[in-house]
Amino acid sequence: MSSEKNFFKQIKASLNKSNFIQKIENKYNSGFPDLIIITETLPLFIELKAPIKGNRIKLEKSQVSTHLRINKNNYISFILVKDPRTSNAFLFDGYSVANAIVLGQEQPCFVFHGSIAQCIANCNSLAQRKMSIASFSL
Repeated sequence: MSSEKNFFKQIKASLNKSNFIQKIENKYNSGFPDLIIITETLPLFIELKAPIKGNRIKLEKSQVSTHLRINKNNYISFILVKDPRTSNAFLFDGYSVANAIVLGQEQPCFVFHGSIAQCIANCNSLAQRKMSIASFSL
């Protein structure tokens, strides 16, 4: 079984039964995050990545564009990188990584490191915070 499939199964197992998860297999419109998880209140857009040399996150141009568009529409995207030493993961803000790539800046540090369940809970918390700020500013 591929490491991404295994990663997906770990994520699915860590979710509440009330959450809906969909793995996106899209051959024709590249760039969309690998997963969409719909929680009680919010959609979470999550790109899955395996660690690469130099601890850098590599995104295709279409992925960069998508993370920027998700942010522009007042949603939040994430990049979840499996920790190669443990069954944990590193969570990154998708917009921050994409923006750093566009600006040629150093990639930002992860926002959370822990179990997959903790990372998903952190995604939900960050998304709720962003949505409350966005609705407050309207």
